[in-house]
Amino acid sequence: MHVYKRRRIVENKVEYTKLSALVDKDFTITKAGGYQFKKWDNENRRMLVEEKWTEGYRKMYTIDTDKGRMDLGAGQLGNLLEGVYKAGVADINGVTFHVKSNGKTGMDIRYFFNVVRDTPPVQQTEIRDTYPPVADNEPIDLDDIPF
Repeated sequence: MHVYKRRRIVENKVEYTKLSALVDKDFTITKAGGYQFKKWDNENRRMLVEEKWTEGYRKMYTIDTDKGRMDLGAGQLGNLLEGVYKAGVADINGVTFHVKSNGKTGMDIRYFFNVVRDTPPVQQTEIRDTYPPVADNEPIDLDDIPF
């Protein structure tokens, strides 16, 4: 008979969180990992994980945040990537997002993500014409144009 001791490694313990716990809060993505196929086993009260597609399993993307590790579906990950997309590149590492929901629960809940910008948007300054206005009928002398 073998006796196994439980080892407790505190420094490597992963804290998990859910999107429902982050509604109306901010979170920063520290690392975006790969994906696995997962299925909740209600009978044994645990998550089943496969590396390859298996019937009944969902493709879930794992991200580490300052609030803990989360699993996201393809649509949720796509919304995060779309928020930072610029000129063909979308990198969510190090980006802070604010979470909102539609206020529903269960299968009807939907989450919305907004990128939290570090600096307020630059206000446009009014461009003023430095030349006197020209009447519609008045001829224009090309030698007066400074270029």
